[in-house]
Amino acid sequence: MALENNEVLENLKTQLKDVSEQYEKLSVTRLKLLGAIDVLEQIEGSKEESSETGTVEVVEQEGGE
Repeated sequence: MALENNEVLENLKTQLKDVSEQYEKLSVTRLKLLGAIDVLEQIEGSKEESSETGTVEVVEQEGGE
């Protein structure tokens, strides 16, 4: 039983629509992942900067306060 060209064409159009929807969803998910990675890298980078600067020690001067 052979398929007619118009049936094949409709099947291909349906497949293209489905794949395009999946592609769009994956694209959105990819952007969200990139954003989350960027935010977490910035947080980790700021932690490293904080630990590199260290702490400040307050020293009292002699002579009386």
